[in-house]
Amino acid sequence: MAGLDTHSPPWLLLLPDPPSDISLSSFKIAYGPALTTVLSNLAIVSKKNGRSSRLDIALYCSNLSTFDRGPRSVLSSGLQRLLGVLYRLVCMVCTEEAIDLCYDNDVDVRVVLLGNDSGSRNDVEATKSRPLLQGPIIDLQTLAHSSRHWMRLFSLESEDGEALLKVFLSYRNVLAASRRQPLDIERVTGGLGIKQSDSDRYQAPRTSESVSTRHYCVAVGGTFDHLHAGHKLLLSMTALALEPNDFHGPLHEKCIVVGITGDELLTNKKTAEQMQSWDDRQQAVCEFLSAILDFTTPNEASRHVQPFSSPGPNGRAIHEQFGPELLVKYVELSDPFGPTITDESISALVISGETRAGGKAVNDKRTAKGWAALDILEVDVLDAEEREETIGAESSRNGEDFQGKISSTAIRQRLSTKSAA
Repeated sequence: MAGLDTHSPPWLLLLPDPPSDISLSSFKIAYGPALTTVLSNLAIVSKKNGRSSRLDIALYCSNLSTFDRGPRSVLSSGLQRLLGVLYRLVCMVCTEEAIDLCYDNDVDVRVVLLGNDSGSRNDVEATKSRPLLQGPIIDLQTLAHSSRHWMRLFSLESEDGEALLKVFLSYRNVLAASRRQPLDIERVTGGLGIKQSDSDRYQAPRTSESVSTRHYCVAVGGTFDHLHAGHKLLLSMTALALEPNDFHGPLHEKCIVVGITGDELLTNKKTAEQMQSWDDRQQAVCEFLSAILDFTTPNEASRHVQPFSSPGPNGRAIHEQFGPELLVKYVELSDPFGPTITDESISALVISGETRAGGKAVNDKRTAKGWAALDILEVDVLDAEEREETIGAESSRNGEDFQGKISSTAIRQRLSTKSAA
């Protein structure tokens, strides 16, 4: 599974509290200038080095608790628009600045959420005695103490931006000297220069402990060709639907099942000659999920990869174990159903709006076997238009360029045209 690393060292962008209005226009005011600066600079580095560059965006939400004991599936449904709008804004900025998103050796963006860590741990480096706090919702200490070696850190020039940077650096400064890698810090223009009041900040959805829907094994499926922002939102919501371990309760084994369509089922796809192999698509999904899930320290790091191959349908798989708690299974799909009708422990299926019928078909199969139906969690499809507004004077050409950021078919068509030129 492992291959030659074709990426430059990652950069980190810290974003302070989003505004209460979760819309493309408000996010453009709050984060647009910073994203334009950082993405443009990163694209220049990518072209100079001839390889993709990675950007970790950590979005802080002071009203989001990393220790919320309510069901994660309820919380995740309320966070979908937050992540969706941010990924959409990234695509919009890249469209305006003619920046490619990963598939053409430019920028690979990954978004995680920073929750309020009040009452979590003391200001000391994390130890093996605590359960791992896995993404995609983490706290500032987990981020600062992780094994990642960012080359540059970007912070917004605003009161909230400075406050967030100060706390991050305070956590980082208590690390042993050997752990504090050199880190260039650059402040970039932020849209909200003054500190937001509590009423102006984004209010994270509240959950209730009385709601019983908790998922410890969640599935998602797709082709995942030329991994794009739409795929990243789908995979992020899958990870968000998985129940985190309660620091005050027993540990639960957790599992994410990612079904990736096998090569034999894709021969009739448009521009199939530009289709990535199953191995390449699995590697891309694995790298993204690892980027939003794994924030362990060097002392905690414990990842193990094991390939499986057995006769019969859906027999090929790669299992990646993250410590004792989390197992991610990458399964090669040879039919539309995959493990959802062979693994009774799966309790939820994450789908996009355009594959709603597939979710119903899966549940028909499960109920026919006397199994419980899956909880179907639907993720919105990213597109160039917002119902209430669009960014700028978007022409049909701009819309086509945007589709090139979020459509595997459009990406393959572009690569096909480029290779024929």
